[in-house]
Amino acid sequence: MKRSAPMVCGQEPRTGCLAKKTFKRTRSNYIQLHHLPTDVLRGILSRLTMKEAVRMSILSRKWSRLWKCYPKFVFTRATMRGSKATTGPAKPLRTRFIRGVNSIRRQLKSSNLNKFVVKFALRKRHAAHIDRWISFCAASRAKHVVLDLCPGTKANTDTDDKYNFPLHLLSASGGYCVKSLSLGFVYLTLPPDHHGFANLKKLSLQMVHVTGDLRCLLPKCAVLEWLSLTKCRLDELSIGQELIRLHYLQVKFCILQKLDIGAPNLTMFVFAGRMIPIFLGEPVKILEATVDLITSSDCFSYVFTDLVDALSHVPSLSISFRIETKVINFVKNQTRLTNLRRLVLKIDIVGSPEVTGGILRLAYLLELAPALEELVLHMCCFDSAINGEPREDAYRPYPHRHLKTIKMTGFYGLLGQVELALYLLRNATSLERMIIDPVVRNNWFIPSMSGAKHNIDQGTSIALNKLWRQEFRKVLDILY
Repeated sequence: MKRSAPMVCGQEPRTGCLAKKTFKRTRSNYIQLHHLPTDVLRGILSRLTMKEAVRMSILSRKWSRLWKCYPKFVFTRATMRGSKATTGPAKPLRTRFIRGVNSIRRQLKSSNLNKFVVKFALRKRHAAHIDRWISFCAASRAKHVVLDLCPGTKANTDTDDKYNFPLHLLSASGGYCVKSLSLGFVYLTLPPDHHGFANLKKLSLQMVHVTGDLRCLLPKCAVLEWLSLTKCRLDELSIGQELIRLHYLQVKFCILQKLDIGAPNLTMFVFAGRMIPIFLGEPVKILEATVDLITSSDCFSYVFTDLVDALSHVPSLSISFRIETKVINFVKNQTRLTNLRRLVLKIDIVGSPEVTGGILRLAYLLELAPALEELVLHMCCFDSAINGEPREDAYRPYPHRHLKTIKMTGFYGLLGQVELALYLLRNATSLERMIIDPVVRNNWFIPSMSGAKHNIDQGTSIALNKLWRQEFRKVLDILY
């Protein structure tokens, strides 16, 4: 079959030897990459990584000129991969990193920088270099700024060796351009007269020692939508003025006495730390919350009073905490989780295995969350079960008409676990499925299968003997 020659725009199709001449002529007219408009070439360059852009700069003088306006200044430990320095000790690698950053900084022009990223374990003694980088970042009017100096997991975390971040440099020249700011392992001093960042939408602080009051900064960031604080040192986080635009709030492992942020439009809340007062205003739009409590004491009263009051509107909630088997008196909360549909509890259980009251307090959930549809209880018991007969009337009946799915993991067969399971089976009138799994899952501590084999086998045996009744067999699944 004869192929037709390629058509040239504005010409009629040709045949025979004349078509061959046309094909040869048009081949030389193909557009070369460097013939494209400058704006298009800049767009192509902006989609390349730093390494790729540097390689492109040596192709021609035009690419070398375009490279000087590269919109991303990104240097991480991965930037040094492939270098001989990566196989040597840390000091040569750090020196090579600093020299590399300085070399690229001198080549680039101070223009509108889209992204400024430096991720490497640098310290206070490198302040002269870092100050120049931050000055360049500010002069370039960078939109997204990341300075992460966090050490590795095994490195020294001496707080006295932290770099003091010059916030005044960033706010003075490019404060109105910054849309996101991420800082790691630095000192951050907040002067009372700081003007904030008018267009800042995302703020992330990790291992940052904050001197001053965040009330001097956060309320002046009028469009802030995303706030994350991890392992930061703060006396308290109390903001008198509401953060209207804040949608996401994460506070993890910070040294805090109090958390008080009015965020009426908050949709996601993540917290990990000690039991402290938490006030979020009235976040009626909140969709999901995750709370991990780090403590060695019983948290039941705090969870079902303080946390319930703070998160009364949430439809999906996950909480990790510890309880003791011994009964500790608690006062029922007047607040109800009326919007709660899904609840995940990761519970460490400590205390005598023959005592049931501490675990059976969880039956209060049916009263606390009247619209609950899914309940997941991940349990981790630190003692083996003992023989005993569960009480059939251990807790006051409270029929629940919406709960459809229940899953209990880490079921070692403690009396409290058995009584709780029987209570849920009897009172969840719309229950469609209940899963009993003796294996510990999704807790902070998960024992090995070989080490937990005895408890798993015992939990399975107790579940089959005490729960596998004719009245429950349509909805009950026991995994073994």
